[in-house]
Amino acid sequence: MIKKILLASLLISGLVSTPVSAKEELNTPDNLSKEDKLYGLSLFWKEASHNFAFFDQVPNLNFDNTYREFIPKVLATETTYEYYRELMKFNALLQDGHTNIYLPKGLSSKYVDWPALNITEANHQAVVTKVARELQAEIPLGSTIITIEGVSLETYLQTNIMPYIASSTEHILWRNAVRKSLHGIPDSKVNFTIKTPLGELKNISLKRNTRHTKTDKASLKLPSSNGKLFEFKWLENEVAYISLNAFHDENILQNFNSAYEDIKKSKALIIDLRFNGGGNSSIAAEILSHFTDKDLEGSIWKTKKYIAAYKVWGNYSDKYKEYAQDNAWEYGPMELLKAKVSNNHIVPTYVLIGRSTASAAEDFLIYADKLNHFTTIGEKTYGSTGQPIFFDLPGGGSFRICAKRDTYPDGREFVGYGISPNISIKRLPKHLILKEDIVLNKAIQNLKYELKVQI
Repeated sequence: MIKKILLASLLISGLVSTPVSAKEELNTPDNLSKEDKLYGLSLFWKEASHNFAFFDQVPNLNFDNTYREFIPKVLATETTYEYYRELMKFNALLQDGHTNIYLPKGLSSKYVDWPALNITEANHQAVVTKVARELQAEIPLGSTIITIEGVSLETYLQTNIMPYIASSTEHILWRNAVRKSLHGIPDSKVNFTIKTPLGELKNISLKRNTRHTKTDKASLKLPSSNGKLFEFKWLENEVAYISLNAFHDENILQNFNSAYEDIKKSKALIIDLRFNGGGNSSIAAEILSHFTDKDLEGSIWKTKKYIAAYKVWGNYSDKYKEYAQDNAWEYGPMELLKAKVSNNHIVPTYVLIGRSTASAAEDFLIYADKLNHFTTIGEKTYGSTGQPIFFDLPGGGSFRICAKRDTYPDGREFVGYGISPNISIKRLPKHLILKEDIVLNKAIQNLKYELKVQI
C-alpha cells in the first residue's frame, strides 16, 4: 500500500518513468541487473569515500550508513532512469557542485519534458521569463509561480526537485531547482498557480511537451553571453567593456590578444565574468596578468592523502594518527601569477560577477583579490571549484568526485559559500522585468563618479 501511495505521489509530480513504448526506444537497458545496480552504487560510495574533499561541510551525513540505506532502494528500481535518480539522490547528499551523477546519453529526453515556458529564480521566487507566444495572454511575462500541484513553490521544490540536485550553495540550489520546477513525464500535465505582474491569480494546467515541439517563445531581455566566447566594445568616454564567457577554449586568448592594444587605450575597464562557468585556470591567469603590476598568489589547494601502512600505524602512533582518521592531506599552492610588468594596463576596473561565475572564473577572482584597482559587483558566485575525477557507471552513465579543495591564500573558504562581491546587487523579480542591465549600469555609474567624467 505504501508503495502504491508513493507511486501515485510521484506520478502527480511527474517524476516516474514513461510508458513502456518510450522505454523501448532507449539504447540503454530498460532495467539493469541487480549486480550492476549494486556495483554502480558501491563504486560511487567507494570512490567518494576515498577521494571526496568536503566531508567536513556535511558533518551530519554518515556516509557509510547512508550507503547501506540506499542498497535496497537502488535494487528496487524498475527502470534505468529510476536507478540513476536514486544515485543522484545519494550524490546530492554530499552537497557539492563538482560531484555529480550523469545520466546515460539520451535517457533524459525519453523521461523528462516541460511546458513551453522558462522559469528564472529571483529572491526564492520563480519568474516566467520565456513563454510560448500563444500562451502569453494567459501567462504574461514576469508572472511568478505561487503553487505547483496544490502546494507552495518552496514545499514542492524541497520535496520533489531539490533532493536530486548536487549543489555547493543554497543560492545555486534554488536557481537550479526553479529551472527544473515544471519538469516531469513527457506529455503529462502539470498544474500550477501564477501571480501576474498586475497581481491577478490564475490556475494553469499545461502539458509537458516542449522538448520535441518547435515553439516560438516571447522572452524578457535578460543579460546573457549571447553565445559569444569573448566580446569587446567601447562604452562612452573611453571606458572599455570586455566579457570573458569561458576559460575552456584557448581561442579566447587569441580574441583577447587581438583586442588588447585597443583595450590599453581605455581610461577605465569593465570585465564581465557573470556567464563564465570556468575551464582552464591558466587561461584565466594569462588574461589577468595584463591587469596587474605585481605578481599574484592563487588559491591554496589540498587533496586527501592515503597510505595504507600509515593508516594501520595510526592506530598505535600519534605520528600517523591522521591517516587512521582519514584526515591526512597533501597541500600545495596554485602557480604564482606573474605580472606582465612591461605590458600591463592599470586603470579603475569593475568586475561583474554572478551565480554562473564558477570554477576557473572563481580562480580568476582569487588571484585578483588584492588588486586595489579592482572592484567586484553583482551577486555571489557559484561557490564550487576543484579537480573532479571521472568514472563510468553501468548503463552508460558516469559520475565525478571532487578530489581537490581550494581556499584563498590565507585559508578563507569560498567553496560552499560563493565569493561575495564588493558591491552586492540582490536579484529581485522586478529586476527581471526591467529592460536594462542593472549590474552593468551600476558599474558604469560608479566609474562615472570615480573618473569625474560623463560616461
